[in-house]
Amino acid sequence: MNVLPKKLDQVIGEEIYKRDNINKVNDALASLEVDVSDTFREFYNRFAGPFWEEHVPFELLDIVDEESNIKSYTLISRKEHGFPKKFLVLSEMSANAVLVLDTVTDKVYSVNFEGGDELLLKGELKETWSTFYEFLKDYFNC
Repeated sequence: MNVLPKKLDQVIGEEIYKRDNINKVNDALASLEVDVSDTFREFYNRFAGPFWEEHVPFELLDIVDEESNIKSYTLISRKEHGFPKKFLVLSEMSANAVLVLDTVTDKVYSVNFEGGDELLLKGELKETWSTFYEFLKDYFNC
């Protein structure tokens, strides 16, 4: 199996999305103390966001670039909502919900803050995508 969806380069292959600072990605993951899937690591090593696609109505954040990014939102969620280290917040808030990656299982969740966050923390929330790979396929429609 490919680490990234085959048509991803066709969808976001423009120069504007090319990552030029892989060390920043590795530093961010180390500072967040998470071990991520090969798909997640390869995606952010190759591409820099943020991204917006209409297929999934969330802005997919970059891991370190921009002021709002996965690292900053994850740290806020750990502090304000008690998210454990295994969770990464992947998106801006949209309709009182965010996308969250469980770095241990590689599952991606759509988490609302009207009870969904509590279910996530209890391990009772059903994932929206079974892997980050499946999420990328849906998000970028590839």
